[in-house]
Amino acid sequence: MTNYEDLAGESKAWVFQSDKELSEVEQRDISTELTGFVNGWLSHGSLLKAHFKLLHNRFIVFFVDEEGDRMCGRAVDASVRFIKELETKYNLILLDRNIMAYIDSEGKIQSCKLKELEGLFEKDKVNSETKVFNNLVQNKNEFEKGWMIPLSLSWHGNYIMQNH
Repeated sequence: MTNYEDLAGESKAWVFQSDKELSEVEQRDISTELTGFVNGWLSHGSLLKAHFKLLHNRFIVFFVDEEGDRMCGRAVDASVRFIKELETKYNLILLDRNIMAYIDSEGKIQSCKLKELEGLFEKDKVNSETKVFNNLVQNKNEFEKGWMIPLSLSWHGNYIMQNH
């Protein structure tokens, strides 16, 4: 596996968010499986320059340095197939983009359906300064600068604040 620090800022990033916090055992086992996957992840028959992070007991992030050569469709398909296998094996939801995460007033990460966000805003459970996770970041630079941002600066904020 490539060291994170050795990846270019333009390295592709994919964020998969669990619908629930992972236990210590799940984190350990999933990390082992992620290591095996990344260490054997191929594109066009060559090993990818890739890394993963398992963050906040709930996020899996893949990074791939494409070095001028885009990943083949099979490599992307392999990652999605692998994530689906993790979903089944550990009874998780990792591919539902309608689930979003935020940090509550006690500093804990919470998940909700995107359609529930407006109600949380109206009840003052979240506000414009609430930190949310932008799982649509495209690369390592965006991940580092814009993955965890205030609701007011996120696409989530645009979704609910247009009505308020």
